[in-house]
Amino acid sequence: MSVQVDMRVSNLRKRFARRDVLRGVTLDFPAGKITVVLGASGCGKSVLLKHLVGLLRPDRGEVWFGSTRIDKLSERELGIVRRQIGFLFQQSALFDSLTVRENIAFPLREHEVHDEALLDAKVKHVLNLVGLDETIDQMPSELSGGQRKRVALARAVVLEPRVVLYDEPTTGLDPIRSEVINQLILKFSQTLGITSIVVTHDLVSAYRIADHMVLLHEGKVILEGTAEEFQSTTNPVAGQFLRGELGADELARIRGNRDDGAKRRP
Repeated sequence: MSVQVDMRVSNLRKRFARRDVLRGVTLDFPAGKITVVLGASGCGKSVLLKHLVGLLRPDRGEVWFGSTRIDKLSERELGIVRRQIGFLFQQSALFDSLTVRENIAFPLREHEVHDEALLDAKVKHVLNLVGLDETIDQMPSELSGGQRKRVALARAVVLEPRVVLYDEPTTGLDPIRSEVINQLILKFSQTLGITSIVVTHDLVSAYRIADHMVLLHEGKVILEGTAEEFQSTTNPVAGQFLRGELGADELARIRGNRDDGAKRRP
């Protein structure tokens, strides 16, 4: 039986200056499932997310949303697609000068929802989903880091998107607050049927929430599978990453730099 796919990239390539960041990435993101994308800093995870929402255009390859190829769309056409894609930014990206209510209502107003009663109802509904009804008239500066992340998540789903992209959703949070975010990602997948694509360094979170896991290394996919398949992998590069071990080349560079520093000391 074929699996329904909400988003797909094929042979995705992106180069910045002299550096190839994505080197032929092909991935399917199953509908209603949580796909976690892992990898070291600089491996192309966030660049991949930006291609999925049309913030970047590939040098080569294709990006698909359902049956629509989006990498060739105009900005106006992309706007229609983006209404169906929520984005949780790493630093929450709330507007400091707006209240929680106004922050969450912002994408609704951007998409020309002007009925104040409807706006208010939608804002209160998503705040209830993330358990922060009482913060509706507070400013972002009055919220904790975890609360800001949850408000940003409420804003990401207020347009009832088909897909939500998460960029490092648990960064900067303690284990308890991280688990709150994990539970909300699971809730949105299980009860709302949202397709989730999560970029993270957090292995605990990845194993907790993932239906499907992907590991990027130097701009390529080197491992795909379930959490169980990741934990039992025999791929040496993947194993090093998952165990938090330095590769031989990186370790040699660090030791070399340390030795150079020692030689420069008087």
